Amino acid sequence: MLSGFFFYYNQIGRKTMTISHDRKAIVQLIKDSAITYKKHLVGRKFMYVFDGRYIEVIYKTANFRHLTGVYTNLSAKAFYSNAVKGKLTENDIGFDSHHIFDLCVRKLKHIDDVAKMATSECIMLEEIETDTMSYKFGTTDLKFTLCLNRDKNVNGEELSDGYVVQSLRDGDCFSRSKSIYAVTHIFAKGNDDKKYSELLYSDNSTPVESLSDEILSLLDDKLKESKPKVLV
Repeated sequence: MLSGFFFYYNQIGRKTMTISHDRKAIVQLIKDSAITYKKHLVGRKFMYVFDGRYIEVIYKTANFRHLTGVYTNLSAKAFYSNAVKGKLTENDIGFDSHHIFDLCVRKLKHIDDVAKMATSECIMLEEIETDTMSYKFGTTDLKFTLCLNRDKNVNGEELSDGYVVQSLRDGDCFSRSKSIYAVTHIFAKGNDDKKYSELLYSDNSTPVESLSDEILSLLDDKLKESKPKVLV
């Protein structure tokens, strides 16, 4: 869907398109991306290992709306629910000085790749400073960056030790970060599972069994002797 949209956008030209056409294409992209987001990310927790440390990341339904970059009067919960169910309409989204159409397009061309970056080679950035926000961590594949902060409630109280995705940035954010690390492993589990049971990515040089005792204590026994994947 995305490649077809960009062909249409480039061949006909931005100025000849009506806003209804723009919104129709954007809404379809959002609905498709919401399904991918639900299938691969929601309800799971991911552990990224880097620099001998780790962080745990969850992808909440409430954060999906912000990743799209569009303006809407819908609550975060309703926006995501309508998108997954295919009920999101052109009247539900808009663009303004804070929700720019071109920026939205750039974000949406990456949003389907969010799930892929949770299972493949990536880089961890630490202490990211943007013009408007500060983020403790960010993962990047050099094309886009997912910015992460602690999961907090409306009162600013931390809900857990985990991090949530708060922003999708078109670009790698290297120049905005204090430190850069290669991610050596990515593990996954269901939100309610006690131990991580899936090895999604390994850098092919660091055996799981060589990780710290703290990290190993979080893994299912069958993973402690897992061999690094051969990247294709």
